[in-house]
Amino acid sequence: MLESAIKKIVKRFYPKGPDQPSEKVIVAAFGKHPGWDDHIDDIGLDTDTLITVKRILYVQGIGGNIDSGSWSRLQENQQIEDFNHVFVWCMGRSIIVGRLWSSRDGKGRTSYPMVACVQCRQLSLEWIFENILPGLKKIERACTETTSPEEVRTIMENAQRKFRQSAEQCPPCSNLLEIHSGALKKIAGCFEADRNHEGLFRILYHIERETERYKSDAAESKKSKIPTLRPVLLRIPTSPPPVLEGVVWWFAFLFEKFGANIPLLILMPEKNTWIDIIIGEPAAAQLYCLRAPLEGVPLTSSVPYNMDTEFISRTDKLIENSRTEGKGKADTPANC
Repeated sequence: MLESAIKKIVKRFYPKGPDQPSEKVIVAAFGKHPGWDDHIDDIGLDTDTLITVKRILYVQGIGGNIDSGSWSRLQENQQIEDFNHVFVWCMGRSIIVGRLWSSRDGKGRTSYPMVACVQCRQLSLEWIFENILPGLKKIERACTETTSPEEVRTIMENAQRKFRQSAEQCPPCSNLLEIHSGALKKIAGCFEADRNHEGLFRILYHIERETERYKSDAAESKKSKIPTLRPVLLRIPTSPPPVLEGVVWWFAFLFEKFGANIPLLILMPEKNTWIDIIIGEPAAAQLYCLRAPLEGVPLTSSVPYNMDTEFISRTDKLIENSRTEGKGKADTPANC
């Protein structure tokens, strides 16, 4: 049942099938910038994947929360003050990485951010983190220092040319993300200070609980012939080792659990101590997390679930097995 539901999600993302861009790297930008009196004339949205990114993240997600007033109902001291996020989104055969930051249009309106993102194919996630993310930071800095639309387009064109030149030196990777041996072991290591891994147990329980509902909804959807999608949001505390390394482990663990076709979005607010993970196709309700503090979206590891003994015993065994299955192997695959 879950496999059927995943196929429906993929079809929603790609109604005509996944696009197959010839280039390994495509740079795009949308949102608000002082060079335009309203939303930016889209730059680089040349694939179905990038169009989907804008539709889900910007139009339906950010726009939906603005239009509904969900963020404005937060007390001023409760709302996360600025958009200041890095995101990584695996969908289909592509990895999309991006930055979004608070911005304004030429009329001074500040509700929407500006977004710069890069669609990557046949490139490992580690290589993307090492080579693309620093370039995105430079794009943000350059865009905030100009009010010229022509200069913004030039910034994007130059960045794309440099990214492509660099990507040509990287041998193509056959998989979106190599499965790291012992991903759960690495994740469990981040919760060692937690008594009996209770926080991790709550996260794993939340995943199991919500995906069981997902299966139930999929079964009802099949009967009614109306597709029902239930995305799952996790808010995960971050601590050393570096956040990006932890993101790789979560991708590896969730792909191993659900398969590489399930869309996964990870949002990393740069001024906070958590990451938000969305399994499946995000809706406005999940993307509320972009401006919501812990009072609005608590850490999944802190939700006081009443976990039964069967789940605790089974999960204990799963974590213990993860500690031994990767022994004798490299902890991480070679980078490109």
